[in-house]
Amino acid sequence: MAEGALEGIRVVELGQLVSAPYCGKLFADYGADVIKVEPPEGDLARRWGPFPDDVPHAEKSGLYHFLNTNKRGVTLDVTRPDGRERLLQLLSRADVLIENNAPARMQEWGLDYETLSAVHPDLVMISITPYGQTGPYRDWKAYDLNAYHLTGSSSRYCGREGEAPLEHGTFAADFFGAVAAAAWGLAAVHGRANAGGGQLVDVSCAEAIAATFVGGQNIGGYAQDGVFGRRTGVGMPLGAPATIVPCSDGHVWMLALEPGQWNGLASVMGNPDWMQLEMFQDMYTRAQNADAIYPLIEEWTLAHGKREIMDRCQEAGCPVTAVFDVAEAAEQPHLSERGYLVELEHAELGRFRDLGAPFKLPDSPGGPTRAAPLLGEHNAEVLADAPAAAPKTAAARRTGNEALPLDGIRVANFGWVWAGPVTGQTLGFLGAEVYKIESQARIDLTRGLPPFAGGERDPNRSLSNHACWAGNGSVTLNLKREEARDLARQLIAESDVVIENFGPGVMKGLGLDYEDLCKVKPDIVMFSMPAAGLYGPLKDIRTYGLSLTSTTGLDSLTGYLDGPPIPVENAFSDPYNGIMGAYAVVAALHHRDRTGRGQHVDYSQQEAVMQMVGPAFMDYELNQRVAGTLGNRHPLGAAAPHGVFPCAGEDRWISIAVVEDDEWRGLVRAMGEPDWAGAPGLAGAAGRIEHLDEIHEKLGAWTREFDDRELAERLQAEGVAAAPVLNVADLLHDPQYRARETFIEVEHPLGFRETIYGAYVKTSRSKVRVEPGPAMGRDNEHVFTKLLGLSEERYRELVTQEVIF
Repeated sequence: MAEGALEGIRVVELGQLVSAPYCGKLFADYGADVIKVEPPEGDLARRWGPFPDDVPHAEKSGLYHFLNTNKRGVTLDVTRPDGRERLLQLLSRADVLIENNAPARMQEWGLDYETLSAVHPDLVMISITPYGQTGPYRDWKAYDLNAYHLTGSSSRYCGREGEAPLEHGTFAADFFGAVAAAAWGLAAVHGRANAGGGQLVDVSCAEAIAATFVGGQNIGGYAQDGVFGRRTGVGMPLGAPATIVPCSDGHVWMLALEPGQWNGLASVMGNPDWMQLEMFQDMYTRAQNADAIYPLIEEWTLAHGKREIMDRCQEAGCPVTAVFDVAEAAEQPHLSERGYLVELEHAELGRFRDLGAPFKLPDSPGGPTRAAPLLGEHNAEVLADAPAAAPKTAAARRTGNEALPLDGIRVANFGWVWAGPVTGQTLGFLGAEVYKIESQARIDLTRGLPPFAGGERDPNRSLSNHACWAGNGSVTLNLKREEARDLARQLIAESDVVIENFGPGVMKGLGLDYEDLCKVKPDIVMFSMPAAGLYGPLKDIRTYGLSLTSTTGLDSLTGYLDGPPIPVENAFSDPYNGIMGAYAVVAALHHRDRTGRGQHVDYSQQEAVMQMVGPAFMDYELNQRVAGTLGNRHPLGAAAPHGVFPCAGEDRWISIAVVEDDEWRGLVRAMGEPDWAGAPGLAGAAGRIEHLDEIHEKLGAWTREFDDRELAERLQAEGVAAAPVLNVADLLHDPQYRARETFIEVEHPLGFRETIYGAYVKTSRSKVRVEPGPAMGRDNEHVFTKLLGLSEERYRELVTQEVIF
């Protein structure tokens, strides 16, 4: 069997539930040696299920099994000095510590970064928490629900007007934070020599989403114009059709924005007269008339099935996709052909299927090969041969140039729209020299997104483009011209990485596929991220990030309880895939540096996003149960109350999650100990879950009398996980984001000031440089004359000929 890309990296994981374990899984599934340290009673995920036949068993939790493949497991009581001593012994030979404990708890145990780095200066410590290691919310109690609703995502993008904002029906904040942690953390390990040693990688799950998903396309406009959007429950408001509509056997994501897509849809629908109106050739005009258009489209879709609609529309060039439920997503022939589902064997759970690798590295395959460990399974193997802990004296810190981890890496980024540029951005923030290759012959869609700086419509003045493309440079090449393609090859010959997110075959048509590029750069890492991968029945599927999630089962979980799926009104999958893509690139670079071999990364956006459906997939696999829309309830039904509740004021809400019994007692105290809350059956979690509807109704009646922030602080004082649900405007003024400098004001080279997001992950040693996204061709002269050596005369000639264009 080929070695994993991360062979030789040693990781200790001290975390529970989702965020730290999923980050650890990404390391373990690609070859790192990950030792999972559990308390004697085990990871809390062991108690959350889902369980076969709903019978609780510490060794049969589907959530635990999904998150902990390929790891070795030990038990240590780190609340005791002897347990901490054994942990320090493990850390003395580790490269990475991944943890998601409360910052104050880590300090209490003497396991904070300042203490550990004094003894282990090369250690990379990845700390993943809801709100981060700094700021006024640092010590707030929080779960995934609270972190997600603090991001502005739900208020802006999901839910009906006047009703509670919604999270996806999974642990979306925890998964997103874990992916950001893996990308930045692996880069910190890979680039220790550049940076001069290890460092703390401080990840706030909330901040990562607030910056990249919400802030990217909203915060600049709000800072400039004082205007922001809210969820509609209908779909993307800027163009139509762009929503989920019912059909005869479920739902489809109806997307037809560009004229060719709209006309393709019209042909499939039989070219009705109303679709031929000239005014409807414009997606913005269609959006203004969505109330009239959507019922007419639904009249047609209700007469047809989801697969028929998808197949016919795709054939006509229209990116409509079926909304698959979890079972339909899992059993797709496409995923079967790609080997996405894998079979594992476990001593207690038996034989079962699991989701495979989120991306394919052909020269160093990843994915689960061993089931999650039994509780304490490797105690004797791991703890018996652990070396004595290093002396607890302050070690001399390594000195170095303290460069960014990826300094010296050059990237040619052909990425289009959002996901590909975010991959480039992440690598750029980490120090890589990234050049986005674009052209005035076909201007990228995101350069046309309003609002524009000063209200002046110009492809170089899109505020959201400047946020989402920060970290990328720009060169302009008209790739329809052979001379331009030759210049692209010359740039690639001087690069380490190529990024592209076109459909399969596009790069080959340009003479820029992997085989071609290896001729000019034999060890090149090529990263291809089409919607559904480079091969398989759906390889040519047309999607946007908005609708990609419909093919994964994720959209089928998003909506009010037992209702229809509610569209998320922007592409959550784009920044998620962009950041996960950066992790894939760094993994391939790590493999290249160890072996001397590059490779072609086959990154299926569908398969990467489907990882977030892992908890629901395991319920389907273990119980043949197909989850539906959940509202804001706990994705595994393991907590009560767990939801979003109204507060005083217009569209003001609070998230409240109660997992432990002491949290319930704190909530009861905060409510003034009402009689209904004192019922004996509510003292334990099982009784609260049974009476969830009643609890939510009474809790909502109580919360609506309070200011959201004041109530959150009151509940936090009682040890209850609660937080205000923020809207876009709140993000810019929220004390946590201000303290962490999530959003920064910068000067654009074109002469105006704007607000973009900064480094959404904090690193203790590497100081990230953030500049706004580039004007088109900003780096042309440097790249073509300095890097590639064109004479000034030849450069000007190619500009005049619109080769460099």
